[in-house]
Amino acid sequence: MKLKKKEVIINDRKFFYLDNNVSLKTVILLHGFPGNHMGLIELADCLGDYRLIIPDLPACGLSDALEKKHNLKNYSDWLNEFIESLSINEAIIIGHSFGSRVALVFANHYPKKVKRLVLITPVLKVKGMLNRVLSAYYGITGILPEYLQKIMLSNGFGKKWGDKVIFKSASSKIHKEIIARDIKEIKRLSPQVSIEIFDEFYKFSLIPVGKKIKKDSLVLAGELDEISPLGPIRELVSQLPNAKLEIMKKCGHLVPLEKPKATADIIKKWLKEFDKR
Repeated sequence: MKLKKKEVIINDRKFFYLDNNVSLKTVILLHGFPGNHMGLIELADCLGDYRLIIPDLPACGLSDALEKKHNLKNYSDWLNEFIESLSINEAIIIGHSFGSRVALVFANHYPKKVKRLVLITPVLKVKGMLNRVLSAYYGITGILPEYLQKIMLSNGFGKKWGDKVIFKSASSKIHKEIIARDIKEIKRLSPQVSIEIFDEFYKFSLIPVGKKIKKDSLVLAGELDEISPLGPIRELVSQLPNAKLEIMKKCGHLVPLEKPKATADIIKKWLKEFDKR
């Protein structure tokens, strides 16, 4: 089922998405940050018989920025408007990394719109050395002029350092492709959007939100993930009333790119369990 490029206007702003436009159960996939729909195409291709929709989240890829601040509540409200604009009453929501943060907050605020919830390497809280390094880096960046902010946020050193932290099992070719894509995406982004999104990454833990979610949930973690380590993920799963945890062996943070077929197989198997009931 081929994904087709589409656009929708919400509040006089244009948002891009991919849609195979078939009459089946709907799955909406939310990408990480920095990123766009490209990071989830391989996963979507392996998911099979569903209506598959992959939006570029606001301010990312080919989508316009939000009119309001780029925080999780406003992304959640946007997702609700996006779903309503496509006349979708209920969907299976799959989020990766930052997309998982949006999905979790969306499921809390709009539970009737969520059929099932899949969180892939959700970034729940940032702590320890990584927190100190990133908070200092973004704190300095935030007070610089815009042209220097862009240089800071897309510099090669930062991407090489991130490469060591994020990638664990993907090939060197995939490494280079993703780094190039991320740098291109960051350069296109408004530095203010990057700073607003990061601000919530390190200031707010989403683990307490778990106990408010009543939907059946699947959480996929990377065994070697340093961005979203197993400790906080297990803590979240213990809060979710109807959750299953799957740990992807020898994987880092980019599970949908490192092992798209294996990831899709786990998700399809889990979803089929409900179809049998």
